[in-house]
Amino acid sequence: MTGGSGIELLYDAKNKLGESPVWDPHLNCLWWIDCVGRALLRYDLTSGQTTVVPVGSAIHAIGVRSTGGLVAAMTFGFCTLNPETGAHSVISVPEADRPDFHFNDGKCGPDNRFWVGSMHKSYNASDGQVFKLGPDDVCATMMTGFTVPNGLGWSPDLDFFYIADSPSGAIFKFDYERHGGSLRRRQIAVAPGEAPGWPDGMSVDTDGCLWSVRWDGGCVVRFTPDGAVDRVVDLPVTRPTSCAFGGPNLDILFITSGTAGMEDAALADEPQAGGLFAIRPGVQGVPVGTFDGPSSFWHPGEGFDEGDETTDGEEALEEDEEEPRRKSLFKRWTE
Repeated sequence: MTGGSGIELLYDAKNKLGESPVWDPHLNCLWWIDCVGRALLRYDLTSGQTTVVPVGSAIHAIGVRSTGGLVAAMTFGFCTLNPETGAHSVISVPEADRPDFHFNDGKCGPDNRFWVGSMHKSYNASDGQVFKLGPDDVCATMMTGFTVPNGLGWSPDLDFFYIADSPSGAIFKFDYERHGGSLRRRQIAVAPGEAPGWPDGMSVDTDGCLWSVRWDGGCVVRFTPDGAVDRVVDLPVTRPTSCAFGGPNLDILFITSGTAGMEDAALADEPQAGGLFAIRPGVQGVPVGTFDGPSSFWHPGEGFDEGDETTDGEEALEEDEEEPRRKSLFKRWTE
């Protein structure tokens, strides 16, 4: 990317639902996904090149594994993911007894666990959960009562855990117990209606401010720790989805976007919709954790050796059913 401070389109991905950007400091690249398009994407900062790998199933969130490769929240459960082939191997299926639920946003925490929220496929039930997957494959339920959990993050001092519930319009914070990773005292960090659109993905900078991507708001908003609007960064797309700090100094903010639910006329007005963008906002991000999961010795150019893998995903969301659901969801939110 260039050295300017303005919004730059890095890759015209045309993602249906670009999500879960995560910086990989070992490979100097950004990983992200197209949830509906069932693809893993990688932007190499050095070369400026992007690669796209089909994954065969709907994929909702990813994290970097400390031993190589990625951890992923697929429709049917937690998996290890081979980023060169798209093959995945199931680790845990915490929602096996609730087939009408699937994962949504997720992120690796400072405790090297993979934190992911779940939601009902109808988008309107409030009994979604937030899970934490540990290195011993144990999956713990951390909290319940969410409709569409999004935008996970931790304060720089690790005193707080943040998460949005998009239909409510609010970003919440919890006291975070850094040694055991437990959560308590749910509070409102950012009240509904403070910025355009709806809170989607989010990142935290070293000043403790929250960078909230606003679905249907066409912007990224920086909120101070006390919930006040500090800065609004307008984007050339209406439906940005998530963001992540990256680069060697974590001073680049990468922003994903989607085209899900957009009419042809809207797509014509926004030719860069679904693209990957970047900006240098003048601040640095808080490093995101890696997942200390099942042992793997994957390196670029090599395959996994972790037993049976699959690319079938028979229980994956179908593209033609996911897009209308997402479209009708946000129509309901704005009525």
